[in-house]
Amino acid sequence: MLSRGADYGVRAMMDIAKRPPATRAVVAEIAQRQNIPAFYLAKIMPRLARAGLVRTSLGAAGGIALALPAEEISLLQIIQAVEGPFALNLCSLNPAKCKHHATCSVCETWCQAQTQLNQTLAGTRLSDLTAHVTTDKRSLRTR
Repeated sequence: MLSRGADYGVRAMMDIAKRPPATRAVVAEIAQRQNIPAFYLAKIMPRLARAGLVRTSLGAAGGIALALPAEEISLLQIIQAVEGPFALNLCSLNPAKCKHHATCSVCETWCQAQTQLNQTLAGTRLSDLTAHVTTDKRSLRTR
């Protein structure tokens, strides 16, 4: 199961992507709109910034903006930025580290499932996710 942090990261990125171009979001406002604890979201944002997915700036005109176009950001990138490597189990992450890999009849299935999951997540773009959501523009204060 994905962590709550990964879910929050995806929801926050969708919120940022829905904003008009050249505007910045504020963590507290994203947290309020997405019903995410602000202190938790404040811990997630630096991870997304280190991964090169968002840009943050301080000051009166500061805030958070996408670092790349939403079409260039995948769901897998967001999840991995928040959680690190995403795996169904140890065997699917690195079969060489599984002591049962050579004799386990389910290992190949885990690895195939992991590959399919990664392909689906990598092929799902942030823009795909936000295209299906209507936005109440009044709730997105422009900075």
